[in-house]
Amino acid sequence: MALTRKRTVGIAAVAAAALLAGGGAFWLYGQNDRELARACDGMLAVADVRAVLGDGRLDVETDSGTGRDSCEVTAGGGRSARVEIVDATRAGEPGLGRLRDPLPDLGGSSARGLAVPVGSGWSGLFAAGDDEDGKATVTLVLTCARSTAKTVTGKPVTGLVVSVRTELGATLDDPANRPAYTRIATGTAAKAADAYGCETRLGAQRVRTVGLPVTREEYEPLTGATGTCAGVPAAPGVTTARETARAAAPVERCLLGDDDYADERYTLEARFGPYAALERAYYAERRYDSDPTPADAPKGHLNDDDADYWASAACPGDGGERALFVVQRTHLRDAPRPTAAEQAYARQALRAFAERAAKAHGCAAPTTP
Repeated sequence: MALTRKRTVGIAAVAAAALLAGGGAFWLYGQNDRELARACDGMLAVADVRAVLGDGRLDVETDSGTGRDSCEVTAGGGRSARVEIVDATRAGEPGLGRLRDPLPDLGGSSARGLAVPVGSGWSGLFAAGDDEDGKATVTLVLTCARSTAKTVTGKPVTGLVVSVRTELGATLDDPANRPAYTRIATGTAAKAADAYGCETRLGAQRVRTVGLPVTREEYEPLTGATGTCAGVPAAPGVTTARETARAAAPVERCLLGDDDYADERYTLEARFGPYAALERAYYAERRYDSDPTPADAPKGHLNDDDADYWASAACPGDGGERALFVVQRTHLRDAPRPTAAEQAYARQALRAFAERAAKAHGCAAPTTP
């Protein structure tokens, strides 16, 4: 018996309802994944986002502009990922210094402590706030040996920075949880390199382990330092250190203190690639006199009234950008001017720090004050 038109429509309606009740979820998620695939100008690693945030409905907001793409993906239960992909080529151009934030923030000395290297073959940092908030930021730097993409000025793209702030609500103290905070960043970095035609060396597809940021309580004798403070000499009143491992991070820090770290005495910092270029642009923007700065000299005295100096080194592997090394005395505002011995120690500490950091990054011997 032939079915009437009315009956045919009824069967179709029942079939549609069944599809939505069961397999229709696949259709809905397929549509959702197409939205995700368009996010961040098509560079978001959808499979990795799903692996981290789950198979449910994900809300997506995206904002793409010249040389900078960002998108935010939100899941249920407060889980989310905010992604930034930046063409780092122009980081050192005049007018684009740190005051205008042309590069994603690296996390720095966050509430949790010193950001640590991502490792696993990546040039990147893992930063986090308090463990209780379940948030972490992973920033990866890619250097392009060659690129098919051009900047707005017509120059080939020389580098990319990918930053992902992930909120999962999971405790960071459990090492089994931390790799999930890196996954969207590593997957998206690979897609971004492909989209820009960036010839670069990627790290491991999956980061299996990553350390915790180093807190203020995690200081150690300076003479036993094996990471970013290794080789830095001790001095009267400077006997302890806070450091991270050294694993090709775009920024390395070493903090020096007294016997019980009640007083932090000196900060040593190394910057590479676009973050070195960004710092030089920052000094160029805030120039107040004709004295040389890291923007135009390979070494020097940052402040004649203090124990602050800079050094630099040529780094062929960073697209030709010179690494920048800085030492600054940390003190109270009313502290007396440094003695000649303190200034000499600052230069000695900077030299030891810069030599080891430069060598670890494949740079030439540094030029030091």
